[in-house]
Amino acid sequence: MEIKRNVVLVKYTTFHIGGKAKYFFVAKNKDEIIKAIEWAKDKNLPFFILGGGSNLLVSDKGYRGLVIKFGEPLSLYVLKGLDWAVGIPGTIQGAVYGNAGAFGKSMKDAVKSVEVFDIKTNKIKIFKNKDCKFSYRDSIFKRNKNLIIISVKIKTSPKANAFRRAGEYLNYKKNTQPLNFASAGSVFKNPPGASAGELIERCGLKGKKIGNVKISEKHANFIVNLGGGKARDVKKLIKIIKTRVKKKFKIDLTEEIQFL
Repeated sequence: MEIKRNVVLVKYTTFHIGGKAKYFFVAKNKDEIIKAIEWAKDKNLPFFILGGGSNLLVSDKGYRGLVIKFGEPLSLYVLKGLDWAVGIPGTIQGAVYGNAGAFGKSMKDAVKSVEVFDIKTNKIKIFKNKDCKFSYRDSIFKRNKNLIIISVKIKTSPKANAFRRAGEYLNYKKNTQPLNFASAGSVFKNPPGASAGELIERCGLKGKKIGNVKISEKHANFIVNLGGGKARDVKKLIKIIKTRVKKKFKIDLTEEIQFL
């Protein structure tokens, strides 16, 4: 098992921000990811499963444990029923973990079953859709860190117009999201009955910049990296956004992105 040391995580995240992982391993299959987890447990090291690296902000100080890169690209499933997921730069495992969604649809609607490794019992389990306890941008896997997603079966529904629909969705994203900049995707969850991006925009924060990161002028729920951005500056922007939205609208925004 080839475990690398002091690997810079910048190129492994869509934000292109972050320090070094003390240990880093690319798992190609179920056996390898289980072996990597056992390796970390034997050494009393924390570990983190890294998928496509979206929806993630890695600390400038890096991660003092084992980062395991693993997962199937979500793009492989776009024409098998997940046309709405076109352009999401993640893995199918990560999409299930965070119940990713777009255009009024989410993984909750698509998942048939999930193969899971329980690190507490060292056993493989199969979760049916209802067992996943999906909710808005959430699942049992996000709440129970002992459950590691190995593989996913979706309710395939090949449609004659899937390619056309995926193209329409992608064009919409290009017109409304800053896809030409490095970002982690949507920073905040939409609060009930409101749009996080609209609330941030109404606070006059579009274009607000700290260091080499700024709130996108194209979509206010995106923070973009202009090149060489730092996690500490992203966190400062997040704090400013939450404070201003709370003051103006009495709404507490909740982060959608993960912090490592």
